[in-house]
Amino acid sequence: MSTLAVRGCGMVSALGFNAASTLAALRARVSAVQALPWMDFESGEPLRGAKVPLPQWWEGAGKLVDLVAPAVQECLQIAAPNQPATIPILLAVSEPGRPGRPEGLESEIFSGLHAKLGLSPNRHSRAYAAGQTGCARAMVDAHRLIASGMASMCVVAGVDSYLQQEALGEYIERRRLMTSSNSNGFFPGEGGSAVLVAAAGDTRVEELQIRGFGLAQESATIESTEPLRALGLTQAMRQALKSAGIPMTAVPRRITDLSGEQYGFKEALFAIMRTNTGPRPVTPEMEHPIEYLGHVGAAILPILLAWAWHGQRNGYFEPDPLLIHTGADSGERAALVVQRVAPVRSRS
Repeated sequence: MSTLAVRGCGMVSALGFNAASTLAALRARVSAVQALPWMDFESGEPLRGAKVPLPQWWEGAGKLVDLVAPAVQECLQIAAPNQPATIPILLAVSEPGRPGRPEGLESEIFSGLHAKLGLSPNRHSRAYAAGQTGCARAMVDAHRLIASGMASMCVVAGVDSYLQQEALGEYIERRRLMTSSNSNGFFPGEGGSAVLVAAAGDTRVEELQIRGFGLAQESATIESTEPLRALGLTQAMRQALKSAGIPMTAVPRRITDLSGEQYGFKEALFAIMRTNTGPRPVTPEMEHPIEYLGHVGAAILPILLAWAWHGQRNGYFEPDPLLIHTGADSGERAALVVQRVAPVRSRS
């Protein structure tokens, strides 16, 4: 995975309708979490979350298309002069069985997305129904397509929404949402995001190089009763650090998908303790944009990558390698080691 790099990004979030506005708001620590038009049936109080202020309100695949199409379009514009039809779109969506998930989501969202953008389908485009780690799976395929010459660039995108009555009711029942009677939960959100990826090493352009990558499976999921030892996330982190050729002590900061649930923070702490075994162990600083964006599910990984790029480009994150990690309710865990590389200025 060390030969892959992020060249640009696009977003639609509760903080902004494009990448520039969303990233500026994240840098300023602006929160989009506010009262929602749904009630907590236990307390009778409004639920809190992060809703994208779309001009119209509906549910289903059509709404998800409107969330992700502008983000994909941002990336396709950055890819010029490459023709959009030559760039595969690898799209992560919610996993099967998610409450409120539209039937036939994968086919509906792709047909709607291509119609919205006026594109002919690329034969390598596909959907990944894996929630928060769907874009990590997409990165593996993007690397394969680019390394084999089947594509020069790929758009890795994600879109999701927890703001549906069925989903909200189910997560309240499971005591997964943050409410006045439950402090161990997440704020529901929604959004669409995308990154443009290509082969690393082009010294003419700025890029965020993916220097290490790891995927693993955790058996002690958030819904299980098995003792949590964070073995899956630890394995993913070790794979990413090993392929990047660095120890954890070389990583000053990690950017994560932690959402406010205690499970995720415990898992991240255990994994850091297991991987941070140098003679002078350090605990990397931690960023979690879900605090400001709400839980955006399958859209999270491109946001984490974009924030790493923006933070290093503008100097509010260290220029050293950064660790990104994310995990799905199913137990799949992903970790990436990334670092921004500036273009080489020609001497004239």
